[in-house]
Amino acid sequence: MINLIYIAAAIRERTGKELPIEEVLSLLVEEGLVTKSQARHRDMIFRGYAEYFETEEAAKPFEDPRQFIDRKVINENEQS
Repeated sequence: MINLIYIAAAIRERTGKELPIEEVLSLLVEEGLVTKSQARHRDMIFRGYAEYFETEEAAKPFEDPRQFIDRKVINENEQS
């Protein structure tokens, strides 16, 4: 499966350009990294989880991870 979202994020990180998913796929075909047949096969392209879920809401509430970090240990390491 080809994760176009991941590839688009990598392009954005490297170049600073935000490309639409369709353009990313087109560029992959142009470069020979994906065949035209693969590009047409809907099940080969990962476009996100939206088609699998009705909502993007998390099943559990978000918890701030800072509450689990032992500040004392961090401070001891910084002083070393």
